[in-house]
Amino acid sequence: MLGEEKMADKMNNQRIVIYGAGAVGGVVGGLLALAGIPVLLIGRPGNVESILEHGLRVITPGGTHIVRMPAFTTPNQIEFGPIDVVFLCVKGQDTERAISDLHAITEDIPIFCLQNGVRNEEIVSKYYHRVYGVLVVGGGVYTQDGEVTSRGNPPGRFMVGRYPDGTDELCESFAATLRDAGYEVVVTPEIMSYKWSKLLVNLNNAVGAITNVAGEDTSCITRAAQKEGKEILAQAGVRWIPIEESPSRWPKDAKRPIDGPSGISLGSTWQSLTRRIGTVETEFLNGEIVRIARRLGKQAPINETLLWITEEMAASHELPGKYTPAQLIKILKLD
Repeated sequence: MLGEEKMADKMNNQRIVIYGAGAVGGVVGGLLALAGIPVLLIGRPGNVESILEHGLRVITPGGTHIVRMPAFTTPNQIEFGPIDVVFLCVKGQDTERAISDLHAITEDIPIFCLQNGVRNEEIVSKYYHRVYGVLVVGGGVYTQDGEVTSRGNPPGRFMVGRYPDGTDELCESFAATLRDAGYEVVVTPEIMSYKWSKLLVNLNNAVGAITNVAGEDTSCITRAAQKEGKEILAQAGVRWIPIEESPSRWPKDAKRPIDGPSGISLGSTWQSLTRRIGTVETEFLNGEIVRIARRLGKQAPINETLLWITEEMAASHELPGKYTPAQLIKILKLD
């Protein structure tokens, strides 16, 4: 009984530091705070300024909530405690810089990577030994500072495991904490195999960002990019487990987030272009397929083309919709 009381007291004093207060981080942080869990946010200056002045506006199917919580622009503004935990929610292109800045402040802290792609955990493991992969389904929408939207019910689904494999007590703690905020969470010893599967799904993010369209009009592009990706992973001997084969009991009718004008999810890359932040994470999605193909002495022309188009759009601060689906199909030579 005494041991259980000590564990409960430890969890009550633990703070969750959300590093990257965007779509995923903002929604997760907001819902955790609403559940009474201590949360600190680290985000971009404009977003942090809005949160400190007005609170974080969290829009959910159940209503709109104004959540007050500490928010900072850099890790060195925080005095980290011995049982704090970091939820890393920055985009892949920002991981190296973010984790380097964090390591300059605290050298030993658990890092949970709530990120798309499969390279983030590898980067973080160069700095920290307690690294956890998290597969995120239905993260949220963030297109303006100080406001995030969670239109899913439940708000999202997570799979978590220790990197590169296995599970431990902290995985179970992560799951329990997120369940308190309404999330569905599965603990798995094979998290990276599932994250490779999610990467294949995320190859579609570039398509929605380029065309500003989702659904049947772009399905042939998505299928081609994913087919190419699967072939490259197979040749490289990469094992991936379809998300639908998870042993969880995720309800099939759970609502998905909506972020596009058509009422269909267009992905995180669409959100980045919409906010004109100047970068996208395509290098860590389609670019991963291109990188593996080159290592094998091969090419991945479909994913490579999607990569350079989205990176050009981001660098030029272009909004989604540079090409119509028909135009993109012609560029990719899929007609």
